[in-house]
Amino acid sequence: MTMEKKLLFPDKPLFEETGPCFQSVLLVGPPGVGKGTQGKLLSHVPGIFHISSGDMLRELDENSEYGQLFHKYATKGKFVPDEATIRIWKEYVWSKIEEKVYNPETDLLVLDGIPRSIAQAELLSPYINVIQILFMVCEDREVMFERIRGRALKENRHDDADELVVRDRWDVYKRLTEPMIDYYPQETVRIIDADAIPSEVLSQILASIVPIQKKCFSPPLL
Repeated sequence: MTMEKKLLFPDKPLFEETGPCFQSVLLVGPPGVGKGTQGKLLSHVPGIFHISSGDMLRELDENSEYGQLFHKYATKGKFVPDEATIRIWKEYVWSKIEEKVYNPETDLLVLDGIPRSIAQAELLSPYINVIQILFMVCEDREVMFERIRGRALKENRHDDADELVVRDRWDVYKRLTEPMIDYYPQETVRIIDADAIPSEVLSQILASIVPIQKKCFSPPLL
């Protein structure tokens, strides 16, 4: 696929007559709460397409313009600016549609780590219809920090190994991301108790999104 082809993501929803084309659920929660773990589990469920912003950015060609931009910010423990992040996301989604691994007409889109702020939510609003927000909550901040340190060792993620960077990301989450819970209609918010074993957390999540799948999509072909 050429870069010129990938850049042809439409500036408006694919299905203008019916509004935003991507029926979506958001996984929202602080660093270390387990969004990535649950996203990976959900990605194996037929009819669900999961996008992790972290995985998406780490998959960038490090020699590309966006790859170099990501590296510049990641090495400082900072986030890529909103406009660039959303453009990367649009190109990434369009590439997955062209590769036929994501079909907006049959698959529920689960977004993990994006949008991360009200500003990003507004930039994404022409493209996604947010049906539900799964707000993952864990009361013990130190437990989450310990999870992040373990992830850094296991996945060789140097940005997660820096204690100051991790704590700064927590502060950024509290300042920028958590306010999104009040931005969306409260009837769309579901509290997920993330202070449990992964299978129990997954059970809570599935209890929330399976009815959405049944309502919005036909059963997938297995």
